[in-house]
Amino acid sequence: MRREHEVPLSRQAREILEAVFLLTGKGPLVFPNNRWAHRPMSENALSDLLQRAGYSGRHVPHGFRASFSSIMNERYPSDRAIIDLMLAHQNKDRVEAAYNRALHRERRKELAQVWADLLMDNASPPTDLLGHQKR
Repeated sequence: MRREHEVPLSRQAREILEAVFLLTGKGPLVFPNNRWAHRPMSENALSDLLQRAGYSGRHVPHGFRASFSSIMNERYPSDRAIIDLMLAHQNKDRVEAAYNRALHRERRKELAQVWADLLMDNASPPTDLLGHQKR
């Protein structure tokens, strides 16, 4: 049985979403299609962006997840299960998965903030990066 995947948002993630809403007009989709605002962006949009940015053959979108897992597991090895939970990995032990439904919301929020602080250290505010007009 699949369950919803909750993602705690860091302060920086919320700031980025607020900046995105300046572009999208707070429509029903956070990341709408570039041509049709009522459709989600394509599943290849991030791959295409990385290719246009010169990362073809060097980086793929899934690599961001691998980086998160590797770096956070190096820094917080005792939180391995929580880091896997943050990546929506399923517990392979069926018995434990059936009984252990802990979400570890508070620790996931703390780790999300640590990750955002690491990524956004010395970064410009998201609104400074906007060069487009609102839809």
